[in-house]
Amino acid sequence: GIDIAYKQAGFKICWAIGNGGYCCCTYLHTYVESKITPKDIRMINPAELCKVDILIAGFPCQSFSVAGKQKGFSDTRGHLFYEVEKFIQAYSPRFIFLENVPNLMEHDNGKTFNIVHNVLSKLDYSIRYRVLRASEYGGVPQIRDRVYIVAFREQIDCDLFAFPEPIELKCSIEDVLQRDYKRHKAYYYIENDDFYKFAKGIVTRKDSIYRVYHDSIKLTQNKMCPTLTASMGIRPNQVPLVVDNYGLRKLTIQECLDFQGFPKDFRFPNTITLEDAYKQIGNSVCVPVVRRIAEQIQKIVL
Repeated sequence: GIDIAYKQAGFKICWAIGNGGYCCCTYLHTYVESKITPKDIRMINPAELCKVDILIAGFPCQSFSVAGKQKGFSDTRGHLFYEVEKFIQAYSPRFIFLENVPNLMEHDNGKTFNIVHNVLSKLDYSIRYRVLRASEYGGVPQIRDRVYIVAFREQIDCDLFAFPEPIELKCSIEDVLQRDYKRHKAYYYIENDDFYKFAKGIVTRKDSIYRVYHDSIKLTQNKMCPTLTASMGIRPNQVPLVVDNYGLRKLTIQECLDFQGFPKDFRFPNTITLEDAYKQIGNSVCVPVVRRIAEQIQKIVL
């Protein structure tokens, strides 16, 4: 999703690194011309790849998310930020773009974010960061807050940069859901399903989307889509719920892509399971938000 956004802003993607096999399949399906290294980043020497002007990284957020155990840098996934540092040291890119959950800033009383900030400062980078919501900065009706960090090798670039301004939300959840259109039967819960019996008394409104989290179902406020998460693909009953004219169902893959602002022509390869598609969408980004930040960087480059 980040690479799609940067391509939309006019940048060329030189290479990528991904350790998830199915994610790499999707990446190659989307970018047939690109090079992706399907390895653990810890096993890669930066010298194996060409230098880049912008280094982009969405290092794992589970270690810092309020939805997880919040182990931070004591979680091995949290350590992967130091792999980003390794590439920064090797390439000294003009710009660095990082994305993570907002709780990165609050985790461990702010100490975790200070580590990230101090690493970048130690490498002589100036830093700008801000939490942006998808519905306010991406034009899509999803409640998705993420912290975006942009670091600059040159102070003049930092001085010229500005995060995008909020934009009017012109799209509603009804524009995406189209409740009078029957979806594939795989998305509907059947009446003798235990989860259906649990959910039918809660999911009643046809003007909203319901968030599912572990054993609870809650109405999402302000008629928005709740934050889409990777757990949608790990626990089948964690996909947000809606009622349409044909029954109780989960959000479809296409609807999730729409709520993330993916291009209409984006398609997963047919080798990807439904569960893995949900997981990849939840692990991705709101494309228009990232594109608008990339466009602000592009103004400096030009």
